[in-house]
Order: sequence, then C-alpha cells, then structure tokens
Amino acid sequence: MMFTGFIYVTMMIIGCPKPCVEANYSFKEQLQLSPDSDSMKVGDTLYITASFPNNLIDQRSGSVINYSNASNIESTLRIVQLVTGDSISRGAVADFKYSSTIGMIYNATNIPSPDAVNQLKYQQIGNDYQIKVGLIPIHTGIFALGIGSGLSIGRNGSKECEKASFIFSISNTSQHVYYYQQWNPNIFLSTEDISRLYCFKVY
Repeated sequence: MMFTGFIYVTMMIIGCPKPCVEANYSFKEQLQLSPDSDSMKVGDTLYITASFPNNLIDQRSGSVINYSNASNIESTLRIVQLVTGDSISRGAVADFKYSSTIGMIYNATNIPSPDAVNQLKYQQIGNDYQIKVGLIPIHTGIFALGIGSGLSIGRNGSKECEKASFIFSISNTSQHVYYYQQWNPNIFLSTEDISRLYCFKVY
C-alpha cells in the first residue's frame, strides 16, 4: 500500500459504560532514539526509549495527576520508506525485525495500514512508565519514523472511567529531517510534524 504525506495514526478511544464519571487528561512526554546517526547498517539496531513518571502534568488543567497503574498506555509508530524519485512513501513495517526489552513493539493487523504502522506499549516500573524497543533493518533504503499520539483508557483499581491522551515527541536526538525534505521538498512540515519525525539511511 502506498501513502502520501506523513499521517499520524492514533488508537481508537473505547467509550465508557454508563453510569460513569469521566476524567479526561492530556499529557505530553518525550522519546529518544539511539544511536542517532543518520545512517546504519543492515542488521544494526535502532533503539526507541522513554521514561516518564506516573505523576504527570495535565495539559488542560495544569494539575499534577498521579496516573499510576495504567496497564494500557500505547502509542503508534509509523514506518515508511522514502523511495527516491517517487513522491509517495511505502509502508515499511516488514523491512525490519523487532525486539522488546521494556514494554513492547508489535503489529496490530486489525487497524488501518498495518504494513505502515506498529504499536508501542509502555510498561510501569516502580514510579515510572518506560519503553525500550529495537528496530533491526533487514533491507537497505531511506526510512522515516513517525511518532504517533497515545491513549490510555483507564487505570487498574480505579472506580472512575478515565481516558488520557499522550502526545509524544522526540527529544535529545538528531532527527535527520533533511532526508524527508530532500525526498519531497514540496511537502510542508509543521513544527509539530518535525517534532515527531526521525529519518535515517540503511546501507
């Protein structure tokens, strides 16, 4: 399947049964990628990592929320190949092998575009949510990763039906966005797009 532009995919929100008190939160957190070289060999591993506390600042109210014991914080990872001379990117989930050290990276086939989108699942360790997963390329090419938004639909032991959105961006990482701009200079990338985009070459 072919794709135009860079589309960020989010998970569907599961509605609450009634009666139910809803507590809707919005959190912002960051991920890192390493090693953040602009190129890597087939068979090398690119790691995506994150660690953030369970006391989170709600972007709507400014309040600190203890959002511990959430068993289902997930976000999306879009993986495409930027084919030279072609203005349409190609879903590239199958161009990589994957490893999960903390949390999980997996492919859900019941979502739109499973050939271009994987899921990231975060794990609570102590007072932090963490993830460490690896992408191991098996083919050469120029690739782009898009960090998608995340969702949680509740916490274990909570009597409320809570929904929380997570807006993830990339930090402390060289992102090599020029690969994307060289591939298709006619596509406008907003500041938000750039904050979620990571590009690299596999040789």
